[in-house]
Amino acid sequence: MRAFFLGWTAQYEQRFIAYLASTYAVEPLVPPKLAQRAQRKLNSLNKRLGAMRISEDWLGRMVCCLRQARPCDLLVCNEGQVRRHVNPAIVRAFPGRRVLLVRDLIDAAFLAEMKPLFDCIYSFDAQQCAQLGMRPLNQFFPLGFDEVRQGLGSPPAGGRAKKCFFLGRDKGRAAMLCALAQNLKANHCEADFHIVQDATTTLPSPYHVSQGMDYEQNLKRAQQAEVLVEINQPGQVGATLRALEAAYFGKKLITNNPAVKELELYHPANVFVLESQGASNVNQLESFLKCPLQALPEGVLYRYSPDFMLEQLMADAEAQRSAERSAR
Repeated sequence: MRAFFLGWTAQYEQRFIAYLASTYAVEPLVPPKLAQRAQRKLNSLNKRLGAMRISEDWLGRMVCCLRQARPCDLLVCNEGQVRRHVNPAIVRAFPGRRVLLVRDLIDAAFLAEMKPLFDCIYSFDAQQCAQLGMRPLNQFFPLGFDEVRQGLGSPPAGGRAKKCFFLGRDKGRAAMLCALAQNLKANHCEADFHIVQDATTTLPSPYHVSQGMDYEQNLKRAQQAEVLVEINQPGQVGATLRALEAAYFGKKLITNNPAVKELELYHPANVFVLESQGASNVNQLESFLKCPLQALPEGVLYRYSPDFMLEQLMADAEAQRSAERSAR
């Protein structure tokens, strides 16, 4: 069984796919530029034709044929890219198992649109799975398990103030982050905060920046810090990439997400959950920062790796095939 990853375009996504391809039969499925140009021309033509539109399914069949996709193969699609370009035609034409990984919050209308196209739809948000009937899947760290075990980068230098790292768009979180920065300074920590300005930014702070940083820079900053900070938007629960970074890199985490307490990755010595509205007790924060970090078992970390994610998808696909064979 080969696994084709369609619509995974971010830098960190390309990285985990390259890692998996070094061990498993994994390939990124990037539509040829010729197919993308043909799809754009078809869209333009269909706007003029109206009801007499020309199907683009032949483009999907062509891409699958060029990649020699087989009925025993697996297509793993990213929900954020599944509607883009020629991707819908590729999904429809793919001859093997098709699964969709939902990494963001969706609604019932989107799910109803996707269900006919996929054999299984997964979400990293357990609450969303319960509400909409998707299959739960652990969020996974973008670096491979073996990569992290071998070690990346250098540990923070001793003899300095603890560095606390945040990177993300404003999204109305600036006031909460600035208040937290003051509490961290009161505990002799350095707030290495990078709040990227966006449409919600009303009053820029000393922590605001005009643009973010690429994933490699983000990793370097995270590794140089002792504490990672995440402030989630309302409705966002479950394991986040920042929480996984903290667990894998052996960092403390400050978060406003109480759902993190339900994860195997949680340990009170490692994770400080802010109260509602991001408030924090300075004394409680001081005790947390002074408490020694507790190492997590490798077995727990592995269950949040791209290795485990792929193995689960492949096992589920094979189990589904076996069930169908038995039913015949």
